[in-house]
Amino acid sequence: MTVVRFQADADLKQAIVTGMSNSTHQNTKFWLVPEFDNLELFRAKAIHYRYARHSHSSYSIGIIEAGVGGNYYQGSTYLAPPKSVIFMNPEEVHTGYSAEELPLTYRMLYPSSNFIQQIASEIQIDESPFFKDAVVQNEVLAKNIFSLHAVLEQSQDRLERQSLFVEVLSAVLMRYADVKIRSIRYGKEHRAVSLIKQYLHDNFRSNISLEQLAELTNLNRSYLIRIFRQAVGMPPYTYLNQVRVEKAKQFLGRGMPVTDAAIAVGMSDQSHLTRHFKRILGVTPGHYRNMSISFKTD
Repeated sequence: MTVVRFQADADLKQAIVTGMSNSTHQNTKFWLVPEFDNLELFRAKAIHYRYARHSHSSYSIGIIEAGVGGNYYQGSTYLAPPKSVIFMNPEEVHTGYSAEELPLTYRMLYPSSNFIQQIASEIQIDESPFFKDAVVQNEVLAKNIFSLHAVLEQSQDRLERQSLFVEVLSAVLMRYADVKIRSIRYGKEHRAVSLIKQYLHDNFRSNISLEQLAELTNLNRSYLIRIFRQAVGMPPYTYLNQVRVEKAKQFLGRGMPVTDAAIAVGMSDQSHLTRHFKRILGVTPGHYRNMSISFKTD
C-alpha cells in the first residue's frame, strides 16, 4: 500500500493556497486539494444536467443539498432526496442526473484509493473498503460531509482541515464499508474483459476496431460486447472514451493545450474531446486546464 502523508509545512502552505484554485462554470465548481493526494472536489448549485455513463478511478462520496439526485448504478436506479449521502466505489459505472424536474444542488468528494486505504488501515480495516449502499439516509453524516467540503474550500487552517477530513472518512468507513463484497465481485470478471480493458488502456491513442478486440479474445463481436457490458456497465467504445478522458486530465494538468491533448489521447479534434469530457466530468477541458495551471502558479 502506498502511504499518503500530509505534506511538510512549506509544501502545505502552497497546497492550501493552490487547493483553493477552481474552475467555475455557470453553477458548478471543480477544484483540487493537493494536500490530500490530489483530492478532487465538485459542487453544483441548482443545475439541470444528465451525465453520461462513466466511472472514477477514485471513491465518490457526496451529499444532496436540494432537489433529487438520480443515478443508475450497479444495475439499479437510485433517487436521493435532500440530506442523502451518496457512495460509489472506484471503477463502478454510473450515470447522474437531476430527477423529478427539480434543480439539483449537491457536493462531491473523490478521495483516492490510496488515501482511503490508509484511513482504513488506521481503523483496523485490512481489506479494500467497498460501499454496498449507493444512497443512505444519515442526516448527521450528511451535515458532517457538508462541513468538511466547506472547510476544504474555504479554510486555510491546517489542523482543522486534516482533522476533519480524517474524522469524517473514518466515520464513513466504520459505518458503511463492507470489505467482503469487493473481492467476490471482481473475482468473477471474464478473462476476455480483462484482456480488452488492458488493450484499451495500452492503445488508447489508436483507432481501435471491434475486429481487433474479437481477434484478441477469440470471441464473436456480439458476445464480446454483451459480456463486456455486463461486466463493466458500458460497451468497449464507451470505456475507451472514459480512458481517453482520464488520460486527457493528466495532459491538461501538465498545461498541455486542449487541442494537443485531444490529439494525444486519440480524439479527432478539440470538440470531440470537449463533448466527452463534459459529459463525464461536468466541466470542459479548457476549464479543467485553467484550474490546473492556476493551482500550480498561485
